[in-house]
Amino acid sequence: MQIAIRSKQLVHLKSDVRYLMSDVRYLIVILFLLAEFSLNAQILDKPISIHIKNKPLPEALNAISIEGNINFSYNPQSIPADKTVSLNCHKKPLREILEAILKPVGITFFELEDQVVLKPPATGLVPHHEEPAKTPRHLTVSGYIREKNSGEALIGANVYASGTNYGTSTNSYGFYSLTLPEGSYVLDYSFLGFREIKEPLDLRSDQRISKEMEEARLVIKEVEVKPKETGSDIRRSQLSDFNFSNKTLASLPGFAGTPDILKALQVVPGIRSYGDGSSLFYVRGGNSDQNLLLLDEAPIYNPSHLFGFFSALSPDAVNDIQVYKGDFPPRFGGRLSSVVDVKAREGNMKRFGFSGNLGPYASNISIEGPIWKNHASFFISGRLSTLNWLNYLLNDQPGFNIQFYDINAKLNLIANDNNRFYLTFYTGRDDFNRINTSAYPTFGISWNNILGTARWNHVFNKKLFSNTTLNYSRYNYYLYTNSNQDNFWTSSISNFTLKSDFTWFLNSGNTLRAGMDVTNYQSNPGNLNKGAEKSKTSAGTVVPLPLWQDFGSTTVFAFDANYQLIDSAKYKQSICYYTYFSPEPRLSIIYNITERTSLKFGYSRNTQFIQQLSNSTGPFTSLDVWAPCGPNIPAQKADQWALGCYQKFSRDRLLFSAEIFYKAYTDHLDYKDHANLLYNPLIEGELRFGKAWAYGLELMLRKSEGRLTGWISYTWSRSLVQTDAVNNSEPYPSNFDSPNDVCINVSYDNHRHWAFSAVWYYHTGSPVTTPTGFYYNNGYSVPVYGARNNSRLPDYHRLDLSVTYRISKPEKRFQQNVILTLYNAYGRYNPFSLSFNRIMDSNGNFVVPTNMQGGYQLVPTTLSVAGIIPSINYQFKF
Repeated sequence: MQIAIRSKQLVHLKSDVRYLMSDVRYLIVILFLLAEFSLNAQILDKPISIHIKNKPLPEALNAISIEGNINFSYNPQSIPADKTVSLNCHKKPLREILEAILKPVGITFFELEDQVVLKPPATGLVPHHEEPAKTPRHLTVSGYIREKNSGEALIGANVYASGTNYGTSTNSYGFYSLTLPEGSYVLDYSFLGFREIKEPLDLRSDQRISKEMEEARLVIKEVEVKPKETGSDIRRSQLSDFNFSNKTLASLPGFAGTPDILKALQVVPGIRSYGDGSSLFYVRGGNSDQNLLLLDEAPIYNPSHLFGFFSALSPDAVNDIQVYKGDFPPRFGGRLSSVVDVKAREGNMKRFGFSGNLGPYASNISIEGPIWKNHASFFISGRLSTLNWLNYLLNDQPGFNIQFYDINAKLNLIANDNNRFYLTFYTGRDDFNRINTSAYPTFGISWNNILGTARWNHVFNKKLFSNTTLNYSRYNYYLYTNSNQDNFWTSSISNFTLKSDFTWFLNSGNTLRAGMDVTNYQSNPGNLNKGAEKSKTSAGTVVPLPLWQDFGSTTVFAFDANYQLIDSAKYKQSICYYTYFSPEPRLSIIYNITERTSLKFGYSRNTQFIQQLSNSTGPFTSLDVWAPCGPNIPAQKADQWALGCYQKFSRDRLLFSAEIFYKAYTDHLDYKDHANLLYNPLIEGELRFGKAWAYGLELMLRKSEGRLTGWISYTWSRSLVQTDAVNNSEPYPSNFDSPNDVCINVSYDNHRHWAFSAVWYYHTGSPVTTPTGFYYNNGYSVPVYGARNNSRLPDYHRLDLSVTYRISKPEKRFQQNVILTLYNAYGRYNPFSLSFNRIMDSNGNFVVPTNMQGGYQLVPTTLSVAGIIPSINYQFKF
């Protein structure tokens, strides 16, 4: 085996170059690489002072490593332990010291990246002391790592040469490339929840080695909200990223007995959900529209069903989720706060199978199997709501109709060792309508998402990997004003994207990524349709250098300094009327204090060219209006600095992480008081732009091994806004400012029949604007408001419980589970809205007079979603 003596070091700065024309980023990367390579080239010339008397050679090497901060890599069996060494050196070059103690025993040495490799003499040969040490050839082993039973790619699986510092991880498609010096090794393939593979390798030429890993069914580590940290992964340069596997989702209590992708994000420090029944989430003081949700690289604009009670993505269709809450790679552009990168399941290439989840609120079923065994497969999943039975509980109240569904499908084809193709399709739709007598002539609402992705993976050679993607995504929203649904208000946004990424695995410490994409956006911020009458739409095209351009046909309005309309201009089809360019520099550095302790620093600038317009303070996502940047809506920018410390202890079973961050926004989107965003063709005049800033501390302690697992996380943060002519131009807390957030999760799995899970959430109540007084005008009570967001809702807290009973034994192919969940187990009524209208009902309770979905019904001043929500679900898989 190989061992490595490690010491404090500055590891390689990994180049993650996304855009070919981002000259600032290239310059930073090149300077750091040149500086590092220059440093490495001087290792053997480093002066060392050391005194050693009659010590065994291995102990002498260890003393030199500590004294000189040097990494040695060698096979301990090749070092004669009976050889004693005496040294008395003062500022002597390392090269001379090693020659003095190693050449007599025939051991040569050479520099390789940040270490000194010791090479024993060939068996039976007498060493020639005058012969200089020769640097061996560098060879590459590459291939794919897949799951044994299904053939699906394992994302983030680790490949290491045992006893050395050489290692890598598979990319989003299961591909890896590892460059090593010529020689003999033991390759270690590992992935959390799977059986480790150790295989000897005699590397004399470039090799292609693909592996299939088997799930370790008896020791499944169910809870693993974590950076991908196996072996030395704690030393990776990526800051503020987390990974969710489908097993992670299965271990968390979900809403209505179903694991929920978006609600699971709130267990991560720095990510906060709005509250009960909402899919909105906020990351490090940013708004919800600043989060980019991708399904196989295509964006989903409204990731919710039933106003946010359910996520739009069925968990059964998900293979892997990577979350970046800052310092996300530049290949993910266009948002300011976070990226949630979801990879869909590819389908089983070995055998046919099906699975399902039957529940009182929604049910789903999935089918998968090979089209051409070991070469092509398919996966299809569908989910349908089962909610209309709730009408029987309303007695004489007006009825409603609630329906939602979603369909996921994927095909993948392995053409040969160098080419692989994927096709992904998703569609989801919600319909809600209710008969009412409201003064507002509303009948119902509907929204839908549809997207498709075609991808081509190509391996050019042992080190160069490419992915080319063509995707389309569209979101539509409708507010119907009559039962025939021919009069409606509508909003939509769509994009068509062509992108190509290249990954060049330079060596085990450096990876170069480059690419380019071209995206065409079509945006309809909102129009009222009556019969055959339709309004114009605005459109935009963006080439992410990042360069944004707006094209017609559209009408552009001009406003004066007081936001009053003064002029308008019409632009014909394909006429460019606005161009904006915004460089996005990034920097990431890691410093390893010890083997189990590291510091990470990151800086990034991001630009967002499309904005979601909404001044609602409610938790539900429905009235979504997306508008592109242009003459009246500048692009938002955010600069973020983050510093993190990571420590493993208790035999690597516990991981503690702490991160601090500061984020500054320019051209932050805000709204004038009482802004009108519905049915308003001059919606741009309702907007205001200022600055914002957020800062905070994030702490997390977690245990992800054994039967008892879990974590504790705490976040302290602030998010503030300052806009001219809003709140008297004084700073005020943003709608998603939350000074304190806590999450405690405990899970127990006996790895046989029973599994238990409990999650408790707490966060400071959301800011709200409350009146400072009232006055009467013509018999009406009128509230008087002071500062914006001058009060807060009561603090939010909730306990979710889940119990799973596995009917089948783990070794059986047909698996059956019964899951009992209690959402909000102790029945906490967490308010999401306050109203201060001075109107009372017969019991003396303050109420508001109207309800958009109903008639003149009495609605309590304090609104909460629900109390305890129980659910029992039956899961099966074959």
